[in-house]
Amino acid sequence: MRGPDRLVRSHVRSRFVVTMQSGDTFEGLLDEADDLTVVLVDAWAVTEQSRVQVDGRLFLPRVEVAYMQRPEGR
Repeated sequence: MRGPDRLVRSHVRSRFVVTMQSGDTFEGLLDEADDLTVVLVDAWAVTEQSRVQVDGRLFLPRVEVAYMQRPEGR
């Protein structure tokens, strides 16, 4: 397991806000992560105007993730 993967995987079941390189933003519980994919459950697509719940598990390609944040107090 590589260093960055160990770091991300150590936070499984933590809530994250994930911003993609496209600017799309999602919030959810980190369920799984590997070299290629980040998987969120209980996920929401977030915009400045609204939050829309995602149906099912959300698979995000890691190469397209700009950054991930852990919101404080959640």
